[in-house]
Amino acid sequence: MSITIAAATARIARQLPEAELSLDSALLASARLMESMLLARQADGVEVFTGQTALMRLAKAQRTLLESQNDMMRVHQELRGIGQEVKALSDEDGTCPKTAGALDVEPLLRRA
Repeated sequence: MSITIAAATARIARQLPEAELSLDSALLASARLMESMLLARQADGVEVFTGQTALMRLAKAQRTLLESQNDMMRVHQELRGIGQEVKALSDEDGTCPKTAGALDVEPLLRRA
C-alpha cells in the first residue's frame, strides 16, 4: 500500500502528539499509584517498609517512562527534520515544541 507524503505527514502530525501525551498520562497515573501506595503504608497496623520492593519497581518504571519521553522528543525532532528535508513541512509557525535543554537530562537520569 502506497501513501502520499502529504497523507503521511497528516497522519504523523495527528499521531505523534497522541503518543507524546500517552507517556505523560502513564507517568501521571504511576505518580498517583505511588501516592496511594505510600498512603496505604501509613494505615494502622501496616509495617513501615511494607511494599518497599513494589515501590522501588514502580520508581524504576517511572524512570523508564521519563527516558521514553526523552526518546519520544528525539523521534519528534528527527521527524521534523525529515519533514523539512522532503519539503513536507516548514514549521515556520512554530507548532513543534521547543526541546532546547530538555534532552540534556539523560546523563542525570543515569546517575540517579
